[in-house]
Amino acid sequence: MKKNISIDGVSYRLRPVRLDDANYIVKLRLEDLERSKYINPISNDIKKQEEWISQYLNKEDDYYFVIENIFTNKSEGLISIYNINNEKAEWGRWVISKSSISAIESVDLIYQVAFNYLGLKRLYCRTIVDNIAVVAFHDNIPQKRGSIIENHVSINGIQYDVIEHYVDDDYYQHNLKFQLEEKCDLALIRNMRLTLGKFDFHHIGVATRNIEQEFATYRILGYKREGGVFHDENQGVKGQFITAKNQPRLELLENLEGSNTLNKWLDNGIKNYHFAYLVDNIESAITSLGFKRFRIISPLKKSTYFGKRICFLVMSNRFMIELIER
Repeated sequence: MKKNISIDGVSYRLRPVRLDDANYIVKLRLEDLERSKYINPISNDIKKQEEWISQYLNKEDDYYFVIENIFTNKSEGLISIYNINNEKAEWGRWVISKSSISAIESVDLIYQVAFNYLGLKRLYCRTIVDNIAVVAFHDNIPQKRGSIIENHVSINGIQYDVIEHYVDDDYYQHNLKFQLEEKCDLALIRNMRLTLGKFDFHHIGVATRNIEQEFATYRILGYKREGGVFHDENQGVKGQFITAKNQPRLELLENLEGSNTLNKWLDNGIKNYHFAYLVDNIESAITSLGFKRFRIISPLKKSTYFGKRICFLVMSNRFMIELIER
């Protein structure tokens, strides 16, 4: 059984449900009874939920996930894959908190689990026809529409028709995947604003052996000096900002005499070695980006040029960024 599947997106991750999630599951399912009226009712008894999870953990071909916000490490919903048969499966048990914007990415991630981890060929979901908002969501993803199944589910003694939506592996990999990427990026921007505040690009750091020689080359592209040359003894470099119309600001950097700060990049032929961003709350930014596996490699220190604190972090792909306190 692949009960250990965990997958990260840009803003959210899916991780396996654990026994200690019982309280969260009950709380979420009872959070909004109006939104929950089209799913099977749940007891508020935590012990019963723990028993259900224990039974689930021993089931074959049933995968239940908690949706977590990567930037806050907080749980924001639930989603599952089950009823696996002949390379097809159903997804459901889908509940997200009222304030969450995880809907699109959680669905994208469940497709990735189905097609990339479990090797399925088709994933479908069944929604009560009367649940107009959710039916519209599936149409707008867009998933393919299947048939209406009459009197398919009974909730609190009432029979309901359901409509089936489905996505097959080929459609996802060659079409839908790219549509969902764009939609997930919108949620990413909003999540970053909520957790980081403003996160504005400032410059590209360029390692040089000689600032003046480098600047002479960039002048051909229309770059001009922005201020004068500055010396930063704390970092062991001197620098010159340069700008040009419709082009990114560059920070040309050169080792101070006796310093080897830039040698690592210069010796490997790397010039554009970091991107820099202005942030409102640098401590909060460090914490939130840490959940995205950004690793801080220099402590907070005051910048000679900016007069504010800065720090450097390495991304999971080993590229470096600089955070500058606004």
